[in-house]
Amino acid sequence: MLRMREAVVSLLQLQDSGFQQLSLVVEKGFMQVQVLGKQLDEMQAGKQELVTKYEGQLQHLKEELSKLKRSYEKLQRKQLKEVREGARSREEDKSEVLHLNSKLEEFRQRSAEWEQQRLQYQRQVASLEAQRKTLAEQFTQMRYQCHGAARLQEQGEMQRLRAQLQRAQDSLHAQELELERLRLLQDELGDSRREQQVSCRAAAHASGQVLSDEREELRATLDAQDQFVRSSDLQQQQLRNEVACLNQALQAKEHVIRSLEECLASRSSPGLASIRQELENVVIKLHCSQTCEAHLKAEVTRLREKLESMRRQKAEASKREQEWRKLEEEHGHSMTEVKRLREELQQAEQTRCAEVEAMRKEVSQLTSELHQRDITIATITGSASSAERQLRAEVERAERRAAELKMTQVQLETLKLENQHLNDLLERVESRSPKRTDGELVNLRDSYVSSLNSLEQENQQLRQDLAEVRARMEASNQTWQDKYERALLQSHSKNVHTHDRCEEELKAMKSRLQESSSHYELQIQTLLKRLEDLSSSSYSSHRPDGQSQESRPAMSPTLSASSSRSSSSSASKTQKIVSLLSAAAEDEGAQGLGLAGDTLPLEHCIGSPAGSVTSHFVEEETQRSQELLQRLDFHIHSMRQENAKTVRKYLAKDSSPRNPH
Repeated sequence: MLRMREAVVSLLQLQDSGFQQLSLVVEKGFMQVQVLGKQLDEMQAGKQELVTKYEGQLQHLKEELSKLKRSYEKLQRKQLKEVREGARSREEDKSEVLHLNSKLEEFRQRSAEWEQQRLQYQRQVASLEAQRKTLAEQFTQMRYQCHGAARLQEQGEMQRLRAQLQRAQDSLHAQELELERLRLLQDELGDSRREQQVSCRAAAHASGQVLSDEREELRATLDAQDQFVRSSDLQQQQLRNEVACLNQALQAKEHVIRSLEECLASRSSPGLASIRQELENVVIKLHCSQTCEAHLKAEVTRLREKLESMRRQKAEASKREQEWRKLEEEHGHSMTEVKRLREELQQAEQTRCAEVEAMRKEVSQLTSELHQRDITIATITGSASSAERQLRAEVERAERRAAELKMTQVQLETLKLENQHLNDLLERVESRSPKRTDGELVNLRDSYVSSLNSLEQENQQLRQDLAEVRARMEASNQTWQDKYERALLQSHSKNVHTHDRCEEELKAMKSRLQESSSHYELQIQTLLKRLEDLSSSSYSSHRPDGQSQESRPAMSPTLSASSSRSSSSSASKTQKIVSLLSAAAEDEGAQGLGLAGDTLPLEHCIGSPAGSVTSHFVEEETQRSQELLQRLDFHIHSMRQENAKTVRKYLAKDSSPRNPH
C-alpha cells in the first residue's frame, strides 16, 4: 500500500510538474498571443497609417490628374481651334492662289497680246526705218542743195537717242525700285521664319519639360511602392517565423496532452477529476489558441493576397516604366528626325540664301553693265556733241565761203556788166574817135582780160574749196552715222542678251525652288505620318485600361508639337507660295516692259499682301506700257510727218526749175 501511495504521490507530483509545465507553456502561449496581438495592433495601425498616406497620395494624384485633364482639354480645344483656323487660312490661301493664278493667266494673255502688238509695232518701225533709209539715200544725193534738212535730221536723231537714254534710265530706276521691294520682302520672310523657329523650339522644350516632370513623378511613385513591398515582405517573414514557433509550441503541447490522456486512460482514479477539468480548460485554451492561429493564418493569407496585389501593381508599374522608356526612345527618335529635318531645312535655307546671293551678284553685275553702257552712251553722246559742234563749225565755214562765192559771183556779174558796158563805150568811142591809137585800146583790153582771168581763177578755187568741204562733211556724217548705228546695235544686243539670261536664270531658279519645296513638303508629310503611326501603334498595343487617363497628358505634347510643326509647315508653304507668285508677277512685269496693250483691271485682294503687291506692280507696269505706247505713237507720227515734209520738199524742188548760179 505504501508503495502504491508512493507511486501515486510520485505520479501526482509528476502530473503537478507536468501541469505546471503546461501552465507555463500556456502562459507563454498567452504571452505570445498578447505579443502577437500587440504586433497585429501595431501592424494594423501602421497599415492604417499607410492606407491614409496612400489615400492622401491617391487624392493628390487624382487632383493632379484632374488638373492634367483640364489642361489636356484646354489643349485639345486650342488645337481644334488652331486646326479650324489653319483650315480656314488654308482655304483662304487656296482661294487667293486660285484668284492670283487667274489674274496671272489674264496677265499672261495680255502680255501675249502686248507681244503681238510689239511685233506689229516693230514691223511698222522696221518699215519706217526702211523708208527712212531710202529717204536718207535720197537725202545724201540731194545734200549739196539742202544743208538745213540734214541739220534737222541730225537734231531728230539726237532727240531719238536722248529719248532712248531717258527710257533706259527709267527702266533702270524701276528695276532698282523692284530690287528694293524684293529685299524688303526677303527681310520680312526671314523675320517670320525666325519667329516660327523660335515658337517651334519653345513648344518642343515645353513638351519635353512636361514629359520629364511626369517621368519624375512616376519614378517617385515606383520608389514608394518598392519600399512598401519591401517592408511588407519583411513583416510577412516575421509573421512566418512567429507562426512556425507557435506551431512548434502547439505540437509540444499536443504531445504532452496526448501523453497525459494516455496516462489517465491507463490509470483511472477518482482523484483525477480536477486534473481532467484542468485538462479540459487547457483544451479550451488550446482551442482558443487554435482559433487565434486560424485568425493569424487568415491574416497571413490576407497579407499574402495584399502582397500579391502589390506585386501585380509593381509589375504594372514596371510595364508602365517600360512603356515610358519606349515612349522616351520614340520621342528621342522623333527628336533626331526633327533635328535632321531642321538641318535639311537649314541646308535648303543656306542654298536658297546662296542662290539669292548669286542673284544679287548677277543683278549687281547687270547694273554695272548697265552703268557701263550708260557711260559708253554718255561718251558717245559727248563725242556726238563734239562732232556736231565740228559739223556746225564746218557748215558755218562752208556757208561763209558760199556767201563769199556768191559775193564774188555778184562782183563777177557786175564786172561782166561793166565790161560789156565798157566794151560798148569803147566801140562807141572807137566809132566816134578813130584817131586814138590802137596801143591804148590793147592795153585796156589786156588789163580787163587779166582782171577777168584772175576773178575766174578765184571763182574756180572757191568752188573747189566748197566741193572739198562738202565731201569732208559727207564723210564725217557717214562715219558718225555708222558709229551711232553700231553703238545702238551693240546696246540693243546687250539688252536682249541680259534680258534673256535673266529670264532663263529666273525660270531655272523657280523650277529649283518648286522642286525643293515639293521635296521638303513630301519629306515632312512622310515624317508626320510615321510619327502618327508610331504613336498610335505604341498606344494601341501597350496602353492598359487604367492608364488611359495618365497617357492622355503624355500624348498632348506630341500632338501639340505635331500641330505646331504642321502649322509652321503650312505657314512656310503659304509664305513660299506668296514669294513664288510675287516673283512670277515681277518676271511677267519685266517681260511686259515696253510692250503694247490695254489696261489690266485687277481687284484688290482683301487681307493678302501678295495680292496687293502684285496688283500694284501690274498697275505700275500697265502705266509704263501706256506711256511707252504713247511715246512710240508720238515718235512714229513725228517720223511720218518728217518723211512727208522731206518728200514734199524734194518733190517741190525737183518740180521747180533750178536757178543757175
